Amino acid sequence: MQIHSSFIRLAIIALVVFVPSRVVSQTRVEGGPLLGLYSPAGSFQPAPYYSTALPNAPSALTGAAMGGQGRIWFSRRLGLQLQVAWASSRVGGGNTPAGTAPSTPASVLTSSVQALFVLSHPSQRIQLWLSAGPGLVRHGGEAYARYGSPVQLATTLGFGSAIPMGSHLSLNLGATTFLYNIDVADSAGTSLEHGFQVDPLFHLGLSVR
Repeated sequence: MQIHSSFIRLAIIALVVFVPSRVVSQTRVEGGPLLGLYSPAGSFQPAPYYSTALPNAPSALTGAAMGGQGRIWFSRRLGLQLQVAWASSRVGGGNTPAGTAPSTPASVLTSSVQALFVLSHPSQRIQLWLSAGPGLVRHGGEAYARYGSPVQLATTLGFGSAIPMGSHLSLNLGATTFLYNIDVADSAGTSLEHGFQVDPLFHLGLSVR
């Protein structure tokens, strides 16, 4: 959590320091809540041994997500988006020589700062954009607590849209994909989850301008 908070603070400081004051005076700011589906599509490399507390595959971490989003538009074409989402699931478990092991609660917290480029013409009612930037992915919950709740640096790619619902309210639809290498290791340094990950987050939200 501390790493994610620092990540967000750095993004805000960068806006204040590097964006000229004349541009700030012309900006448009919007933000609001989001709901979504976190649906990892990558895979893990073979491990020396497996833990019943960890997922057998990234797809086991699929779950409903909730969070928030904020955007600042510097012009009709260019903007910056801050997005945070949290998803939970139950993973692992199954039959073992000692009996049936229960599943374990797991969570994934994602955050990103993405540059936005608008594709649609300003005269169009529905706004469409592409996005890209850095992100962080934190695996937590009881499943990952014993492994230090690792945080991975990611590259994010996505798209989004805004459908006006009034003079100051819009409906947002989109997807953000997190690309990164995961490495979850035990206390001896043995990697139990390792490999390139592709984690899409499909999201629906409301923005107040």
